[in-house]
Amino acid sequence: MNERGTSLAELVMVMGLVGLLMVFAAEGFVAAASRQQGHVTAVELASELRAARFLALLRRERVLVRFEPERARMVAELIDSPGTQIRQYEFRHRNVVIERLSNGPQVLFYPSGRAATPTTITLRNNRHEQWQLTVSLTGKVSIQ
Repeated sequence: MNERGTSLAELVMVMGLVGLLMVFAAEGFVAAASRQQGHVTAVELASELRAARFLALLRRERVLVRFEPERARMVAELIDSPGTQIRQYEFRHRNVVIERLSNGPQVLFYPSGRAATPTTITLRNNRHEQWQLTVSLTGKVSIQ
């Protein structure tokens, strides 16, 4: 009978190589998940801005969208009814921060759907990848 098994040294070597491959693959998965989380946050923020614009059109009232970078949230409220919060979006647990607001922390939508000033919001994740949301004077919201 000519049986040949594997030695313990060969088994340890194979397991070590498999472990190294798993470590490298896991790093790629973490990077992809972080990138996806940042993109999802940008898409959801853009949706919230579009919803605020739509509410201004629908209700025929001015809607103010206020960004609070330190609390990682965005709040929409009616200007003509102070303290009337109509929408809120928090992204604190998404590992995404607001890096820059080009025209201050507020975006105002008029009942016509137009924005008071064009604004660019720059988001950044913990891997320093960036996304930009742009609100034009016409109220159009786009992601770059």
